[in-house]
Amino acid sequence: MTFNRQNFDDHELLCVTSLTNAAERIRLTAGQIPGSRGTTKGRQVRVNSSVLGFGLVLVAAIAGGGLAVPLKMRRNFELENIYIPATVVMMLILPLFMAAFVIPNWTEAVHAAGAAAVLKGAAFGFGWGAGSVLFGYGVTMAGMSVGFATIMGINTAVGSLLPFLVKSPFDLLTSGGRAILIGIAGCIAGVVVCGRGGFLRERQTGASAQQRGFGRALIVCVASGLLSACANLGFAFTSRVGEEAQKFGASPVFATLASWLPVFWGAAFALTLWFGSLQIKKRTWRKNFGPDAAYDWLNGVLMGVIWFVATIPYGMGAYYLGRLGTSVGWALYMAFTLLVANIFGFINREWTGASARALRTLYAGLSILIAAIVVLAIGNSMTGY
Repeated sequence: MTFNRQNFDDHELLCVTSLTNAAERIRLTAGQIPGSRGTTKGRQVRVNSSVLGFGLVLVAAIAGGGLAVPLKMRRNFELENIYIPATVVMMLILPLFMAAFVIPNWTEAVHAAGAAAVLKGAAFGFGWGAGSVLFGYGVTMAGMSVGFATIMGINTAVGSLLPFLVKSPFDLLTSGGRAILIGIAGCIAGVVVCGRGGFLRERQTGASAQQRGFGRALIVCVASGLLSACANLGFAFTSRVGEEAQKFGASPVFATLASWLPVFWGAAFALTLWFGSLQIKKRTWRKNFGPDAAYDWLNGVLMGVIWFVATIPYGMGAYYLGRLGTSVGWALYMAFTLLVANIFGFINREWTGASARALRTLYAGLSILIAAIVVLAIGNSMTGY
């Protein structure tokens, strides 16, 4: 597929992707909270942990839905300009800064895991980065509401199926596995219905130049959802890094960060390579030093911070929620992120002038997606994945 680059020069909306993949992998590795069963003190600890866990999950979900704010605030930067500092901050600076405090022996853990595991994780991270690039184009072409819903639906379906295919495909024959398959079918159905709503909107409102060619936009969104599953595969290969980190004394709450480091490195390379090459090709690198550059650089840093907050706190929240992290917490995170993203879509006036039929179709698709996410969460809690 070829893209008309001119259509993307004035993007006003791009959100980073794979929050759902990151949440899915961290969800799969979230541990249980130790507590004293049957005692008042034990119950109090579990209540406090639940409040903290839900709070962290909600913070991550709100941040995920607010990733577009720094992009809307930029003055002179193009996407390729603001995305470079955001990538460096989110995938390199903040993870390494945090690791220095919570995983002081992370370098030894990476070395102990072996070069093969690290390189495989980085390679799949590169694929995740490619999916992130397509996410921006897909959301801009299809619109925030439909684009985000489509990518999230594909992402969630693939991310839920991968652990079974990799570890134990026969578990799909159990009651929990059947619930997983029903949830995946619901995700696909929700994507189809949301896509139908987008087609109706385009036909009725005469969508903007960036949102025409809706069929191509859906293809880009589906490709983004599939490629973003590379984050799951990369984490599977680097999970040993987290295990080694725990051997060196890291808390289970933060050990998964060590596993994410090689995946982050691969994704950062892909994103920097793509957007850096765009700056050279379009000669927009000059804007890095032009008018309002300092302001736009700060916006890029802010975007990276929000991106990081939208990813890492979920893992901590899932840990504090214990078993609830694999069911209620994950469903809440996914559903709330989806709703916040759609609120931004309406604020951005993507659906202004759309008919009641188009809006009803969108609402029906979103409802199906949220219901499917709940079913997936129940199925995962039944199977322990």
